[in-house]
Parts: sequence; structure tokens; C-alpha cells
Amino acid sequence: VEEVGMAGSSYTTFTNSLPAGDCRYAVYDFKYVNQDGCQFDKIIFVMWSPDNSPLKHKMLYASSKDFFRQQLTGVALEMQVTDEDEIEEQCMFEKVRDTLTRK
Repeated sequence: VEEVGMAGSSYTTFTNSLPAGDCRYAVYDFKYVNQDGCQFDKIIFVMWSPDNSPLKHKMLYASSKDFFRQQLTGVALEMQVTDEDEIEEQCMFEKVRDTLTRK
């Protein structure tokens, strides 16, 4: 574990902790309030593999992702992201919303 975020930290704090030029696994507790005012928490597993990271690192992370992911319980959504556009808060929000039965 390289970094542990504080409970209640912002989504920006989370995304800023991801290195610009290297791969990482990350887990984020995404909080969502639907149109009815009901709050949901979804645990998201993120494989961060930016396009400019070393090829050797990409291969290592890709080959070990499934083993690592299987060690985690309670994960509602898994995302593989390669650039900042794919991990923007709105993109994460839409993916989380798609997993809910009560939107």
C-alpha cells in the first residue's frame, strides 16, 4: 500500500494521488445520492494504466490484476482507465449510476 486516503477526502484528492506516468491499482469508496435523496456507497476498483507508462509496468499490472482483484471483497465496479478523461468524476458517476437499480 503506497497511499491511504482519509475518509471523506475529495474525489480530486483521489485522482491527484494517481501518478501521471506509471500504473497503479486503486480502490475508492464512491458516494452517490440518487434523485430520491437516497445515498449509496459503491466500492470501485481502478486499474490506472496511463498511455505514457512504461510498457513493462503495463504488462505487469495487466497480468496480476485478476489475482489482486480477487483478494478484495465488496467491490461493486471495476474500471480500467488509461487517461484522465476516463477517470473524471462525471465518468465515474455515470458508471456507478449504471450499476444501481434505483437511479
